[in-house]
Amino acid sequence: MASINRGPQVRGVASFFLALTWLFVLLRCYCRLSVVKSFGPDDYLAAIAQSFFTFFCVFAILGVEYGTGQHAVDIKPQSNIPIGLKWWWACEPVYVLANMAIKFSIGIYLLRIAVHRGQRFIIHMVMAVSGVIGTYFFFLFVFQCWPVAYFWGQYTGMKGRCINPTITVKSTYAYSAISCWADWSFSILPAFIVWKLNMNKRTKLSVFTILALSAVASTATIVRFPYINGLTDKADFLYATTDVAIWSLSETGLGITAACAATLRPLFRNCLARTHFFGKTTDEVASTGGGGWRLTSNPAHSGYLRRSGRGRDLEEEEIDLRNQDVASMTTTIVGGRGHELDETGPRGKRDVSGARDGSQTHLNDAVSESSGEATWAEDWTRKSEALKQPAGK
Repeated sequence: MASINRGPQVRGVASFFLALTWLFVLLRCYCRLSVVKSFGPDDYLAAIAQSFFTFFCVFAILGVEYGTGQHAVDIKPQSNIPIGLKWWWACEPVYVLANMAIKFSIGIYLLRIAVHRGQRFIIHMVMAVSGVIGTYFFFLFVFQCWPVAYFWGQYTGMKGRCINPTITVKSTYAYSAISCWADWSFSILPAFIVWKLNMNKRTKLSVFTILALSAVASTATIVRFPYINGLTDKADFLYATTDVAIWSLSETGLGITAACAATLRPLFRNCLARTHFFGKTTDEVASTGGGGWRLTSNPAHSGYLRRSGRGRDLEEEEIDLRNQDVASMTTTIVGGRGHELDETGPRGKRDVSGARDGSQTHLNDAVSESSGEATWAEDWTRKSEALKQPAGK
């Protein structure tokens, strides 16, 4: 009977998600640093999650070299079994830490766009519960045997003891269930957040779809459920836990990828705007004198987009206002022959001022009706005053 070796499957999944997550994390970092020009706590946590996930993938690949995915009787030499178990044990702590970091990253990201107290309470609750169960799961796996090295050293005659495998299995079920609950909470909540934003239906749908990507990771978690019992198979552990390893890699890889994809909308909009991919649509075009200008809806987590320049020489700048009510979206267009200001506030009010001599724009002070928007109002006033200066003759 030919021996079964599923190690290449583990290696392939680890390599694929390692490359995929690094691509999306780097794109996120570029977007936040170069396009949005604001690198926040959620971005740092995403980078930390990627660091832990990198260790996870490397340890899994090293484990394959020493027997992961093979039956114990097929591993040659037999002395590789303890080494393979050591790398399997090393995967667990970094797996838990990577998932904790990415859930905190998603939670902080949603806190930046959530405006209602109830929404923020739900986010804080999900983060707290995820942190507690993650901390418990971390210490459970690290200290499931005492001394710790007994986990892999028991096959070399080392003296020690381990907790009942049933406790580990039940804890894994609990951790997986809470992880799914957290993912779906972070996926459904954006629907309520985006619903009240000042966007057209098409834009709302696209934003919600991007933010709801965190549910993708829960798919791998659900698929892993039937294989968790393999953790109790001491005699053939490295083969019995192959599916657990594969779906754990998929869960974390999908979670990081989805979390990063949710932040890339400004980057895609910027790239598509530069290539004129969007073109002009009835709700996105405003005519100003001799040229046409595209009104761009603001990403949910940003303040407003300002487009300025002369003729076709445009420069798009996104100003990130983290602590303002995202329902207050303002799009300002200045440039070309004659200037037009399209200013939309929390209640959809519009104020358009005409140009004087085709070169000067008068802006009305933007006064926020929400006490939480004082910073935004001050920033807008400073920019308005700068535009009030007479143009050079």
